[in-house]
Amino acid sequence: MKTALQKNLEFSEKYHQKNLGETEIPKMINYLIPDAKNIIDLGCGDGALISAVNKRFPNKKIIGVDISPRRINLLKERFPSQKFVCTDICNTNLKDESFNMVVSTQVIEHVEDDKKMIDEINRLLKSGGHLYVTSVIKKPWAVYKFRNKGKFVLDPTHEREYRNKEEFLNLFRNNFRLIKTLIYPVYREKFHLTIKIPGYYIIEGLWIK
Repeated sequence: MKTALQKNLEFSEKYHQKNLGETEIPKMINYLIPDAKNIIDLGCGDGALISAVNKRFPNKKIIGVDISPRRINLLKERFPSQKFVCTDICNTNLKDESFNMVVSTQVIEHVEDDKKMIDEINRLLKSGGHLYVTSVIKKPWAVYKFRNKGKFVLDPTHEREYRNKEEFLNLFRNNFRLIKTLIYPVYREKFHLTIKIPGYYIIEGLWIK
């Protein structure tokens, strides 16, 4: 049986994020970016957030980490002044307490052990630094076109989808102080229509260490 890391690698090598140039910096962290000296994007994908930061703050340094060699190589070509690392985000081997800000969008639900990922975040983030993480909440009645482990999922490589806000936020409680959280429905574009996915929500969280 393939591990979560293997499944994520295979999927990442094939899947391409669309409309990267249209991505904006999340409002929750937009005001923090100018003062963040060292930023790391864990699970940077095809670089949507990095592209948005580069467009708004062209001199800002941000390190991107992803398991996909294809993605990392393309990002190195697109953003030669930035640093990119191809490795497991749960075990980056980067220096302890190296960053003033850690961001990770729609990634924690993909990893085999979410607590291990949070331990790695805690190791990388400086005291007083900010953490921004987003994920998926699934209500009991939620349905979608993908299935994994016999359940409906929003993405075929999701290892888990959190049942409620408390389950997600409790993961961070021991190491970080919550500043703000936000929940809103998931929408998809289909046949030129915007469709709400039943029972699925995006959760955003901002913490300080």
